[in-house]
Amino acid sequence: MKLLVQSCHMSIYFNRYAVFAALFLTSAQLAHAQDSRQSANSSLRSDYPSLYAIVTVEGKAFSKKLKVEVDLGETPDQINTAKEYADSLTNKKSYATILNFMAAAGFELVESRDNNLSIQGTGGTYNTMFILRKKRNSN
Repeated sequence: MKLLVQSCHMSIYFNRYAVFAALFLTSAQLAHAQDSRQSANSSLRSDYPSLYAIVTVEGKAFSKKLKVEVDLGETPDQINTAKEYADSLTNKKSYATILNFMAAAGFELVESRDNNLSIQGTGGTYNTMFILRKKRNSN
């Protein structure tokens, strides 16, 4: 009986350390995965070119003016340029003006999408998304 109790106690003692070892290994793997993600994000250079742009346009309530958001990427330079574009384009009244501005900035339209919203059977376009690509040099 004493041997049985001692072997159960030894088994519980061993299992406790096995759980701690498993927790330690799991936390070490999570830390390594997080470091890998951080190094991948830090590999984005500030001079990385904006090859694509996503321009989201929606109408303002009780107005013909348009609200524009521009997404060029996540580097600080891309965010600043996108904000400058959005500030220049917001309050314009024409979708063509927005597309002409982006064409002058060197982008060409790839695709446009209308996002629709339907509330109790009434539908309409909520916003329009333009996906643009930087024009390739024609050398």
